[in-house]
Amino acid sequence: MAGKVSMANTDDIPDLVEIFWEAFSGPGEVIFPHTDGGRKWLQRSFDNFLGQKSYYRPESKVAVIRNLNSRPVALAIAHIVRPGQNIAGKSWKTRWSRCEDIPGISEERLAEFFEPLARAHYLVVGKEGHVFIELVMTKSTSRGRGYASALMGWATKLADNLDIPCYLDAGMRGMGICDRCGFKAQDIEMRYGGPPPCTPMLRSRKQ
Repeated sequence: MAGKVSMANTDDIPDLVEIFWEAFSGPGEVIFPHTDGGRKWLQRSFDNFLGQKSYYRPESKVAVIRNLNSRPVALAIAHIVRPGQNIAGKSWKTRWSRCEDIPGISEERLAEFFEPLARAHYLVVGKEGHVFIELVMTKSTSRGRGYASALMGWATKLADNLDIPCYLDAGMRGMGICDRCGFKAQDIEMRYGGPPPCTPMLRSRKQ
């Protein structure tokens, strides 16, 4: 149904790639190139998110909002991180997908993107179970309709139903939505050794 949150399926992957690419256009293309190789890596990653659950990595969920033609125009990627599951260092490789066999995809550049965020993430939540909202993005032609807020509401409800906290890395544009959803900025600058790349935000478990 148009404007409602629903779960993505593998048939949605081409549209999910396009939404992702639009969000990471310009400078982001250095990390996530808009090439056949870049598409292959993202397709493999979304297959990973939508595939079978694994004991070795957090359980991933991809929620979408569809237009009147049932095509996704906004998406959220969230992970249910069980106590003790690894979220630091190279954990992005099991959460997303390997890339060493795909020409034009640089593991070094991906690591430079994911691993500083993972370090901040670990400093805030450690080995505690939580929901990790990794990405929320909306197509430019569908912004201003409350879709990001609806997807954030879906993810925080998931955390509340599991009785666990919720974590995300916020950019400047998303701070207002984070505040409205009950997230609090975490001051880790001293422990991090300087400002982290994004603002770590934590929403406590429902009291």
